[in-house]
Amino acid sequence: MPETDIPISMVPGRGQALRRHADSYLRALGGRQITLRLADPSSGDTSSQLGITPPTSEDVQIAPAVVHVINPNDDGTRRLQVVLSAKALQPIADSYGVTDIATWLMQSQGVFYRGRLMPIREVTSNSFADVECLYFLTATE
Repeated sequence: MPETDIPISMVPGRGQALRRHADSYLRALGGRQITLRLADPSSGDTSSQLGITPPTSEDVQIAPAVVHVINPNDDGTRRLQVVLSAKALQPIADSYGVTDIATWLMQSQGVFYRGRLMPIREVTSNSFADVECLYFLTATE
């Protein structure tokens, strides 16, 4: 490598550029808005800890997102894959004080698709040059 070439891991601002690129990629694929249902943390009172009162939740809209319906499981349950932009998720995660987005998504109540709440079964992230750019969620009925 010539001395004038700078490795991508050392380019200033590369993380934001990579996230903007992933975000525009999802928009080009017809990015739409999805709704993610997040459980609010327990208030700490005895009735919520024992399950007497149901936990509260909040619906959060995230865009851009690409939804792809994948082949159903052997038992016939519907499955879908949702691709989310890390650029769109980061401000929401920051507002909740979240540092590990993949774990936070797995702990959510699910994704709304065509009026149904579908639990998230798997979350993977796509990284480039040590920067998370996209999140892939697999949800089932």
